[in-house]
Amino acid sequence: MHRYQQLMVLMAGTEGDEGLIRYAAMVARMGTAKTVRFVHVLSSTTGSAAGRHHDVVLAELQEKVRTHLTDVPKTVEVLYDVLAGPLVDRLLVHTAEHHTDLLLVGDQCEVSDRKVLSRRLAMKAPCSVWMVPDGGPASIKRILVPIDFSEHAADSIRVATSMARLCGHVECLAVHIYFNEAVVTYEGYDRVLRGQEEQAYKQFISPINCQGVKVTPLFEEGVNVAHAIGRLAKQHDVDLIVMATRGRSRSSSILLGSVTEEMLIETKVSLLAVKHFGARLGVVQALLDRRFRSSGDLHTA
Repeated sequence: MHRYQQLMVLMAGTEGDEGLIRYAAMVARMGTAKTVRFVHVLSSTTGSAAGRHHDVVLAELQEKVRTHLTDVPKTVEVLYDVLAGPLVDRLLVHTAEHHTDLLLVGDQCEVSDRKVLSRRLAMKAPCSVWMVPDGGPASIKRILVPIDFSEHAADSIRVATSMARLCGHVECLAVHIYFNEAVVTYEGYDRVLRGQEEQAYKQFISPINCQGVKVTPLFEEGVNVAHAIGRLAKQHDVDLIVMATRGRSRSSSILLGSVTEEMLIETKVSLLAVKHFGARLGVVQALLDRRFRSSGDLHTA
């Protein structure tokens, strides 16, 4: 969590914004944030009315946030932007321009467009994306981290344990989904396979600095990784899933971007899609290049 200093919160202009503001306040209270930037993107408009509409929306945004943003340390700077243009492109450029570390997005469970938006942002944004379903509690008591023994999964463990330490009294579960591809197996083969996964986990977790937080491993056999993760999240009453946007494919473990995408669509639990170090620079440069090449007016409030 120490890496998440510049936060951005996407406001939809709906009732669901109130819960997202409270959730953002909870994240800011963890103590690592320096700025929290609340952003609303208008559809493209032209003419003199656009400026007046912009000012009205900005004033409403500021009033809404002030009403529900509570107990945030005074050291955290709160900023407001109202933008105009295509939602995804405008937001991606804005995150790059302001060196955003973490983007929080509300998710209305009954609105498919919001789920698609969360998925697109998680895959394309130059920062980590935290998707918060409507009605979710603004608290964290149990974190689930899907792992595939890759370095990206190790980084997700570091993020989750850092968060658990900052929140205090938070349980951290590491789940590995494995799959037996053999058509015919001998009696006891599943036990052998399970033993191999447990040994791989010990080797995986030993060099990771978990900051004194206990990480409990879970091993689950399943063909559909996303469904297995969702089932375990419900079974263990998980408040947050922290997972990589990239991983590796093995015969016994599959945790790729496609799994994260599927989780973003299906999960009813808050999900933090971690963008890892080394994956950001090229994306940022591409977004800024696109911004400078654009002939349109990309005015920022």
